[in-house]
Formats: sequence, C-alpha cells, structure tokens
Amino acid sequence: MGKPAHGPEVTLSPQSSLVFPSSDTEASVTSPRKRARPGRSEIAEKPDCDLDELMRRRIYDSKDSTAIDDFKNMKRLRRDQDVLRVAQEIIDQVKLVVQAELQRAARKILEVELYLRWLQGLDYVCKAVMVVLDAKVPGTRRSMTGVGRVSFFLLYHLMETFIDEVNSHQNGWSFRHPAGPIEPDPLIMTLAEECNDSDSDVRSEDAVRAAEQFFDRYDKIMVAAIRRYKSECNQKLMALSIDRKEESLSRGCCLLSEQTGFGSTDDMGFNLLEETRDAMIQWKLEGR
Repeated sequence: MGKPAHGPEVTLSPQSSLVFPSSDTEASVTSPRKRARPGRSEIAEKPDCDLDELMRRRIYDSKDSTAIDDFKNMKRLRRDQDVLRVAQEIIDQVKLVVQAELQRAARKILEVELYLRWLQGLDYVCKAVMVVLDAKVPGTRRSMTGVGRVSFFLLYHLMETFIDEVNSHQNGWSFRHPAGPIEPDPLIMTLAEECNDSDSDVRSEDAVRAAEQFFDRYDKIMVAAIRRYKSECNQKLMALSIDRKEESLSRGCCLLSEQTGFGSTDDMGFNLLEETRDAMIQWKLEGR
C-alpha cells in the first residue's frame, strides 16, 4: 500500500511556535487576552420599561416573571440623583391627578386635605415596593436580592420631595417658578374661609388623623426597605450617606409637622417615620 496523502510538510524555525485555536474561536496567532472587547456603548442594554405600568399592574401579575428584575435593573433608578428625578416626576403626576379631581368636584377643600390627597396618591408606590421586598426567588423561599437600594432610595426621595412640595405650597413660592410667587389655588380655602367654615376644625382633624395613619404604613415599608438595603450593601461604606439622609429627613419631618400638624406639633414631627429614622441612626452608629 502506498503512503497516505498528507499536506505539504511544514518546517518550523526555532523562533516559531504553533498556536492552536480554542473550539469556540477562530484560528489566530494572537492571545485570547489580546482580543478587542466591545466598549460600553457597543453593548446593547435592555430599554427601561414603563415604571408606572410596572408598579400599578405588572408587579402584581404572578405570571410576569420579569417584573422584579425590570424594577431593580432600571437605568432610571441606578443613581441617587436619577431616583430623585423619578420621585419628582411621580409627585408631579400625583398633583396633576389631584388637581383634576378637585376641578371635577368643584368644591373647596382645606390645605391640609390637599396634602393628604397628595400622600394618598403615593399609595400605589408603597404597595408596589412592599410586593418587591416580599418577592421570593422562583421555586424557593429565598428573598430576591438587589432590591433594597432602589426600594429605599425611591421611598426616601418621594418623602423628601413631598415635604419640599408642601413647603413650597405653604410659602407660595417654588424653585420651579422663579419669576414670582405661585398664584393661589381657587379650590383651596384661604385662612379667612377656614375660619368662617363651621366644619373646618373637624375636617382638619380628620385629615391629620388620616395622614398620620398613612405615615405609619409608610414607615413600616420604608424601615423594611432600609434593612434590606443594609443587608445587601457595604454597611460601613454607606454609613455616612445614611447619616446625612437621616439628618435631612428629621429636619423635613419637623418642618412638615410645624406646617401641617402631622405627627403632633408638640412632638415637632419626631414621631413621623420614627422606626425608619431609628434604623438609620443605628446604621450610622454601627458604621463608626
């Protein structure tokens, strides 16, 4: 039998060497480590979903297996300043809805009743965050990870923004209307009209009581969010940031109580979001 056919014989010089390609790459004489990697701009990211749709409907759909992941991975909620911007958008939308309801009703309300309606407009966010925090990894009893930061930041900035809006409304001024004071709302009673309304005291007390009940629920959800965040991050690294947020939140609660009567003016708002602020203080102390 003749010798089997072979390709042309290759003679290697002393300086040359063979480089065998891996099974999943093309043949190349360059090291795999030297391969060019795509830049960040070249990596296609999944576009953000509709946050309002997600929090109002998708989050409750047991068949929607991507809702929680979409929430925690949203680019709009990655950075602190991004979450602040989203919180402002939510508050603005709530205020528009409340204003439309008042115009349809064509009945004047107290200022404190207006603030209560703003708060109640945030209820869907609270419920959605609670669902996120309670979510389990499919098929297990383990909680979903990576949801603490975005949940806490969203609740924190929503409350800070709400307090700012109340303050702006009380002062008749807003940083978004730098040309001059905000025009009085004809659907909100003036102090003189409140004094002449025989039901205003009872209505005011009812509104304050309802607002305080909302704050109690908000506090329980927010403290759950901060505890989850604490368990998922570098606690010592974030202690200073939490300290600053606690100080800002405490000042805001004090101001809100002074302007609205929420949380009892005698306590100067110290019993508003009390559990949350205690958890933040504890985090700060542990981070020293």
